[in-house]
Amino acid sequence: MQAHGRSTHNCSHEPGIALARHIDCNTPVVSRIAGARNRALALRNAMRPMRTGGMTVEKLNRQRVVHLLDAFARGDIEAALSCCTDDVDFLTHAPIDILPHMVPRHGKAELRALWQTVWSRYSEIRYKAPHIVAEGDEVATYMQTYFRKRSNDRVVQFDMAVFYTFRNGQVAQIREIIDSYDLVQQVLEREIGPLIVGARVDGS
Repeated sequence: MQAHGRSTHNCSHEPGIALARHIDCNTPVVSRIAGARNRALALRNAMRPMRTGGMTVEKLNRQRVVHLLDAFARGDIEAALSCCTDDVDFLTHAPIDILPHMVPRHGKAELRALWQTVWSRYSEIRYKAPHIVAEGDEVATYMQTYFRKRSNDRVVQFDMAVFYTFRNGQVAQIREIIDSYDLVQQVLEREIGPLIVGARVDGS
């Protein structure tokens, strides 16, 4: 018997009832279909990349990294820092006994001091980023960088990979991997191979 479009029979014996116990048996079929459709749409939207203003998070984070790099390259340290969280972590894989200013940094104040030191030694900084890959809150970049020394106008050129982690739209972690052997030779302006071999011989 039907009453106002609602089914009154006991549906506890219907196949698959164990998977749908949360559905009221007396709910009209049309409402059940609409509810299922809404749940499916919600699930589909949840599985899609998050969008902000019609832009995926990945694309937005990629643009944020480019904005940070551009700000640093033009010497606007405060603009670059505004892209970072207050507790930003910075780590680079470089020989700190030769480049002591490249020690790990935590927080904006320490990162500001690092970047100010870099700019005190170089008059121009340029970069090319042929590869920028974003996935969620992680962005990986492969860059070719050019630093012009203030002391003699020579250009230090090296490749590096930088990995950024975002939190709430700001950079929370920066990890750099540099060809430190080549970098040190350019900074010191001398071949360090013989020095390394000599150190090993003396230490043996």
